[in-house]
Amino acid sequence: MLTMAAREIISTPLNFTLARLCANVFVNILLLPVYLFAYLLCLVISLSPVFPARTARENFKNRMHLGRSAQILATSAILFHYVLIFVEDFLLWPAGLIVLKGQTQACDEVMSASLRAKEKSAGLAVLSAHFGNIEVTAQYLTALLAGHISNEHKLIALAKPSRSPALTNLMGWYRGLRKIEVLWTNRKDFIRVMMQSLKGGRAVALLIDQKPASQGFFTEFCGAKSAFPDGGVEIALRSGADFVCAASRRLFPGVYTFEGCSIAVHENSDRNSKNIINFYARWLETVIGRSPLQWCWDYRKWSRNPPEEQTT
Repeated sequence: MLTMAAREIISTPLNFTLARLCANVFVNILLLPVYLFAYLLCLVISLSPVFPARTARENFKNRMHLGRSAQILATSAILFHYVLIFVEDFLLWPAGLIVLKGQTQACDEVMSASLRAKEKSAGLAVLSAHFGNIEVTAQYLTALLAGHISNEHKLIALAKPSRSPALTNLMGWYRGLRKIEVLWTNRKDFIRVMMQSLKGGRAVALLIDQKPASQGFFTEFCGAKSAFPDGGVEIALRSGADFVCAASRRLFPGVYTFEGCSIAVHENSDRNSKNIINFYARWLETVIGRSPLQWCWDYRKWSRNPPEEQTT
């Protein structure tokens, strides 16, 4: 059973106030000339043969079956989505103008899974994606997972370090400000630390929508087989953790709603990495379908073939 405090969070938007929303809209109106210039620049880049734009056009053609003009417009929207993330993270967020609205069912399922895991002293594995704004997703989780996240025990996020040590340090510092503890995947003790964290009842977030460099589990995703990293899921399974899916979806620049569910609620089959990743892929397809231009279509998600096709 959920506590009264949990019910109160679920029944009302997480940090919504009319004054905050009005201030957000006012600032966005002032930013309209900046948005227009940025979008025109994104439109020009979407016509170019540079890697992100070319890959996005190919994905929109092969996965969403868009025509040439629609590919260009969709690609420019994806690039503009990154502009909005920058504005949200470095302007609206410091100004306190990020508005979080909760969905009753999504919040209920994630909080219920957190409470179930806490009752059995288990960790919580949060399967997220490069959808919406990752930092906003972390803010949602910080508000919802009170049983697994506190000032002393922040949300742990797995992250691949950049090739630049300075950029890696900057990412770690920035996410620390957002109450996220980064666990870099290149650490020699990465597996041990992740296992200890989950067995200690911590919440660990995994971004598993991008393909692994090698191996991984192939499943149908947006009409074609694609590889998903399964190592982190396997570690979480061995720790006895519960699983939830979570993401944030933009309704307006700086205004978000929560997309989430508990895998334990929906998945009655065996607890193994294949079933969990299959469920995650179906969930992510549904979330992308609600706002297709908030996912990273400029990534080479389908560049690897399944092992059986490579053999053939």
